[in-house]
Amino acid sequence: MGKVSVKIYLKAAFLTAIVFTVGVAIGFYLDESRISFIQSKLDELQISFSNLALEEEFYKVANFDNSTLCKIYIKKANDLAFQAGKLGSYLENFREVSRFSLSNIETLKDKYFLLNLQLWLYIKKLREECSYNATTILFFYTSTKKCDDCIAQGIVLDQLKRKDPEKYMIFSLDIDSNLGIIDSLKTYFDVKSVPTVIINEKEKFEGFVSRGDLEKIA
Repeated sequence: MGKVSVKIYLKAAFLTAIVFTVGVAIGFYLDESRISFIQSKLDELQISFSNLALEEEFYKVANFDNSTLCKIYIKKANDLAFQAGKLGSYLENFREVSRFSLSNIETLKDKYFLLNLQLWLYIKKLREECSYNATTILFFYTSTKKCDDCIAQGIVLDQLKRKDPEKYMIFSLDIDSNLGIIDSLKTYFDVKSVPTVIINEKEKFEGFVSRGDLEKIA
């Protein structure tokens, strides 16, 4: 009877080990698939930026008038913002479900931040040169510490973006990123706490800001 019990326990342990190994393997496979997907979307966004730069050079040679150029550039900016917004959602969802590829996620997130900040500078330029009436919002948050206000602020900003995607251009920035540009922005805007919201590079609000207040300000 004792030998039978031992055999049963050994078989159970063996099957458990197999199930665990298969589960881990599937988890790694799913993470790698998600990484490949996000990387492909990052590549697409990078190509869109490169294409935009080339188009700008062409428009200069073609001697388009400024009004026409501004209409073209504003449409391009809206298209890029939509593309970047979808990519940001993919990345955040991936970050929530991933269990094995956290370092890869951080690398992808840094690449996304850099592209997103390119878009912010481009929209800032359009506001100055084309009277583009979009509102840019820099949202500083933390990903390494518990911050309920950061989560609440992110939800409110997402609601604003959904309400009027062409008016509100929101750029989320993790203060814990190792990117030099993030440190430069923190220093320039004197960001000392999270959440911090910067509207149109002029108005700074520390702590949670309600949707109603944001709509009045922006």
